[in-house]
Amino acid sequence: MKKIYLIFLLLLGVTFVFSQDEAADEGLIYDNQVYVDYIKTVQLHVPGVITSLPMINLGGGRLTLAFDDMEGEHEYVYSVVHCNADWTPSELTEMEYLDGFNEERIYNEEFSFNTLTNYTHYEQVFPNEDMTFLVSGNYLLKVYNNDDEKYLVLTRRFMVVDQRFAISPEIKPTSMVKKARTHQEVDFIVTHKGIKIANPRQELNVMVLQNGRWDTAIKNIQPQFIKNEKLVYDLLDKIVFPAGKEFRYFDIRSLRYRTNHVRGIEEYKDGYDVTLYMDKMRGFSAYYNIKDINGGFVIGNVDRNNAMSISFSDSDTEKSRAAKMDILRRQIIENRASNNVESDYANVLFSLEMNEPLYDKEVYVFGGLTDWKIKDEFKMTYQDVVNAYVADIFLKQGYYNYMYVTVPKKGAKIPDIEELEGNWYETENEYTILVYYRPFGERYDHLVAGRTFKSYR
Repeated sequence: MKKIYLIFLLLLGVTFVFSQDEAADEGLIYDNQVYVDYIKTVQLHVPGVITSLPMINLGGGRLTLAFDDMEGEHEYVYSVVHCNADWTPSELTEMEYLDGFNEERIYNEEFSFNTLTNYTHYEQVFPNEDMTFLVSGNYLLKVYNNDDEKYLVLTRRFMVVDQRFAISPEIKPTSMVKKARTHQEVDFIVTHKGIKIANPRQELNVMVLQNGRWDTAIKNIQPQFIKNEKLVYDLLDKIVFPAGKEFRYFDIRSLRYRTNHVRGIEEYKDGYDVTLYMDKMRGFSAYYNIKDINGGFVIGNVDRNNAMSISFSDSDTEKSRAAKMDILRRQIIENRASNNVESDYANVLFSLEMNEPLYDKEVYVFGGLTDWKIKDEFKMTYQDVVNAYVADIFLKQGYYNYMYVTVPKKGAKIPDIEELEGNWYETENEYTILVYYRPFGERYDHLVAGRTFKSYR
């Protein structure tokens, strides 16, 4: 009788744990998402490469998660879940894809220093001695507030690659005449030397991302033909992306001095207001070749005593801007720890000149600063007094890329860059090719190749 009672208590405990986890995961989205408004400036990247796609090799490489808590100090824990190529949960158990513990507390926390806006900065590097990955594939990182009642605060996608296949890419203008000046075509060859694939069209799932964006990824790409141990992807008007234009940018690494594209800075007891110069529509303007970071952002503060200063100008040549970007990257790496806690926050005023509001569309600020999503806090409103769309956005000090997009007032909120930014085939973009392989009888998608490269540089 005692044995039966003990088994009952054990089963009850397991059920209680599962119900707690299910409650904590309420509203879970298998995407890059922030679920509470007090979490800001979330980044997940390879250490030292701030704008990198979060992708590491199986058995080597690490990722750094960083975010700010604007409410104060909380206890946070993180865990990961293995996913299929389509970002649904895989059939694998934790013991099959992880070695170690799948729920660890984030201990690396630090209060902001010398800032008008107070926050707590959190960081976590993984894999580590407590958690290593056993298999390749897609993973979702989940972070919970674990104070009293555990609940989800953010999720981030990342990839672990077992580089068994090789990818040889090529970027070129599309052969379709109507898209030749506005789009870019990605062609490539996948080599699977020494690995026999019984049915490539069923066992492989190949996709291409532009500038790390999952919302515009081209998926389930089939090879044009198969020859020996090579799969050739040279498809007419199939792997084609709107080229966009080089990203707009602004630099608020200084809140003492006006830098590029900053019109004014006002300091108050509780924070800063920054006004950017008014932007103009670029849909029909000529292409302007400038060095950007493909929609990303880097956090930094050059007002600190030990910080170096470098500014950008519209008069910079491509060569000088590239040199400055290299210096900026070195600065960020060398001063990263201080940047994370000594960089302040500011309300940044964006404005886009327009004679009259768009009748059936809404306008948003868009880019890596929005997680490549349409978010309410980045929505612009039309102001007749200035004949412009404006938005006041709360951002941390740093160097930012951004663009303006339109979305329909009714229907799906799909961002469109054509009207406000335009497209030009010579634009430099970053592309990532991912090759997933699920042999017959396997229970998960192996990520057997991943390569990131740039166009026209």
